[in-house]
Amino acid sequence: MLLNRTRTLGAIAALLGGALLLSGCGQRATDAAPSPDQDSSIQGDGAASEISAAGAAGANGVQPVESSCSASDFAVDLNVQPDRPGVLLMAVTNNSRQSCALDGWVDLVATNMAGEPLTDIPTEKVEMPGAPVEINLDPGEAAFAGVHLELGDKADADTFVATGFTATPPGTAGSTNADIIGIGDGQYTEFPIKSIQIGTLQPAAQGVTF
Repeated sequence: MLLNRTRTLGAIAALLGGALLLSGCGQRATDAAPSPDQDSSIQGDGAASEISAAGAAGANGVQPVESSCSASDFAVDLNVQPDRPGVLLMAVTNNSRQSCALDGWVDLVATNMAGEPLTDIPTEKVEMPGAPVEINLDPGEAAFAGVHLELGDKADADTFVATGFTATPPGTAGSTNADIIGIGDGQYTEFPIKSIQIGTLQPAAQGVTF
């Protein structure tokens, strides 16, 4: 495995900054059951458009490129954006010794303090900043996507408190832990999340955040 992430982190250093520092437990914010009429879908806005379950493989209905790499061949960083609560820049770096093709969306799953997946959080894949594009990453290269967390009140039964994330790049098997960047050494971060939007992977970081 190559551990060549210096170039990627340097390219997005200007986008790093403050942290979302909140306290609470790493699970559903309250023990109350969610409302039975809770809408599990999220409406996108601006350039974002909702992708149905049938079309989540790609805007044109074509299945995503099957990568020759596994999830463990990638390093995934979630870069906290300064003064933009809930907005993250995701960088997916090829740490393998071979080229890896990616096309579409990363499957991003929030986890609680125990490392358990918070699968009840409504999650939407949107065409932000545009439709999926096939990207061929050589060793050490990275692709980028925006992530938007709708933040809520921990007293709300529909809010889940996440302390980490796992990621599966498109077309790969398995998952890898995502590193949260920009929170400061030794600081503990929690995200009180009501919903998640994930943008398409792009070859450059400019313009991908929500």
